[in-house]
Amino acid sequence: MESAEKATAVLRAGGPADAVFVTDLARTAFSDYGEYDRVLPRWLGTRGVATVVAEEGGAPAGFAMLGMRTGLHLGRADAELLAVAVAARARRRGIGRALVREVIAIAERWRVRGVRLHTADTNLVAQRLFAGEGFLAEASRRGFYPNGQGAVAMRRAVERRRRARR
Repeated sequence: MESAEKATAVLRAGGPADAVFVTDLARTAFSDYGEYDRVLPRWLGTRGVATVVAEEGGAPAGFAMLGMRTGLHLGRADAELLAVAVAARARRRGIGRALVREVIAIAERWRVRGVRLHTADTNLVAQRLFAGEGFLAEASRRGFYPNGQGAVAMRRAVERRRRARR
């Protein structure tokens, strides 16, 4: 017997209409780390940021945001997983994993070299999720978050899909 049933979430593109949901979930999920409930909704619909929303029974249950890293780079850039969160009522059913896999697929379409992220050094559940999807820890960042918590920097290479020859 499984302890948690798997979700049948539907993934869709997020946008400005999801601002209230993103604000509320960011407040719940990230308030210990900083004012992400003020930052993340501003990125909805912004060029260079892709948002994926997971819905369960027609109601939003989670979201993930992927953005392009700014600054100089040689060749293709890395994308950054800016945020991923799942509502408490919908956790432990595979929604977080589905959101991470979808942003990896988006990164593949963007043809970036890899996906980078930071997660709280105390968030072992997230670290296991990311490691299970091919992310490797690269560094520890003391005082990374605005409220002073440390983070683990992780990265995953992105496979380049070859185009079919005609």
